[in-house]
Formats: sequence, C-alpha cells, structure tokens
Amino acid sequence: MNQSIKSITKKLVTSIDKNSPTILTIFSIGGLLVTVVMAVNATPKAMDLIEDEKFRRKTEYEEEEEVLHPKPMTRMDIVKVAWKPYIPTTIMGSATIACIIAANTINMKRNAALTGAYLLSETALKDYKNKVIEKIGEKEEKLLRDDMAKDTKKKTKMDDKNIIITGNGNYLCLDVTSGRYFRSSVDKIKKAENDINKRLLTTMTISVNEIYEYMDLDAVDLGNEYEIDVNKDGYVEFQFGSCITDDDEPCITVRIATEYGTDWANRMK
Repeated sequence: MNQSIKSITKKLVTSIDKNSPTILTIFSIGGLLVTVVMAVNATPKAMDLIEDEKFRRKTEYEEEEEVLHPKPMTRMDIVKVAWKPYIPTTIMGSATIACIIAANTINMKRNAALTGAYLLSETALKDYKNKVIEKIGEKEEKLLRDDMAKDTKKKTKMDDKNIIITGNGNYLCLDVTSGRYFRSSVDKIKKAENDINKRLLTTMTISVNEIYEYMDLDAVDLGNEYEIDVNKDGYVEFQFGSCITDDDEPCITVRIATEYGTDWANRMK
C-alpha cells in the first residue's frame, strides 16, 4: 500500500514538473482575473474610508477652528487612508506576477537546454556524415541519399491531382523534405538556391517556408518553426538525386541541406 502511494506521488510530482509552465500560466490567468475582481471589491471600502476621513477632518476643523472648509486631502493622504483594503489585492497581484516570471524562467531554461542538445546532435550529425563520406566516398554517399529519396517516394502517393505546377518547368521533381511532387527544372531550382543565398548575405537567417517561396511551393506546417542560420548551418545547398516513379517517369529528387551538413528532411520528421 505504501509502495503504491509512493508510486502515485512520484508520478504526480513528475507530471507537475513536466507541465509546470502550463500550470503556472493557468494560475497567472486566473490570478489576473481574481486580482481585478478583488480590486473592484476593495474600491468601495477604500472610498468609504476616504469619506470617513473627510468627515473627521471637517468635524475637527469645525470644533477647533470653526472653519467650514477644511484643507483638502492630498494624494499622499488618500493613500495613507485607503491602502488597507487593497492589501489582499496586492498580495494576489504579486503572486500572479511571480507565476508569470516563474513560467517564463522555466521556458527559457528548457529552451536553452533544447538549443544545447540541438547543437550537440547537429555536431554529431556533421561528424557522422563526414566520416561516412571518408569511409565510402562521395559517390556511395550520394547513392545512399538516392535510396533514402526512394523511401520517401514510396511513402508519397503520386497522381496528377497532387503534383504542384510551379510554372518553372515540366520536369517531375520530388521535394524530399516535405514529400511533395512538383513540376520545375534543375536550372530554376539552382536559381532559387542562388537567390536564397544572396538574401542570406544580408539577413543571415531564413525559414524553410521562405525557401519554399523561392521555389514557388506552398508553405508547410512546420516550415516557420525551422530556420537556417548562416553562422550555425552555412549557406543553403540543394542536394539533387534521381528516382523512377511507379509510372516509370524519371523524377528529380531535391533535398534542402546546408554546407555544414544540416539535413532538413530529417530535422522536420
């Protein structure tokens, strides 16, 4: 029984830790609403205290100095008189701010950890690719990429309805990164590569969806989340290969990669 309670408690703690940013965000939203309600409820009480103080001052002046117009209350006087009803509101507001800061801090730490893990995996991928080329040669490495493109072709259903017409040529192409067929030409795709790298000279970064714009292809769901950074990835290099469709039509395979070895087809899976 005790072991069962320990197991449930451990799972609960793990779940809370895993979802802590979401939990803190929910608390923050709830805290903001409660803070507003508490501030609204505290205002009439504060107004009553202010009116009581005005009455006390007026009575005091009338009794001591027989003056019907006592000195007006300053802002500091109002704060001194009316601050107590707002104590619970202040506490709730402070707790809400603490939740917002905590959620943001946790997200920043997790993003930093993910970035570090990404850089390590990216370095390992580059080293692995270089070692593969060193061991088997560039020609054999290209054959491996062609085999991978064939696997993508098998997973991608092709018919005339799902082939994207770009107006840039009539050669059948397969974008390995997103698994889409389109009509274009090697010259147009290479021109897009040159235009992309020309832009990178000034912007230094570009998203995968922005690359697709240069290729006259529609955006994909994850395309805005993945970004090529010249400092980390180098410039864009389209890797070309070939395959034969089930209808025996020659097909040019195009893979978005970079000079430092980033393979965006694998990154976006």
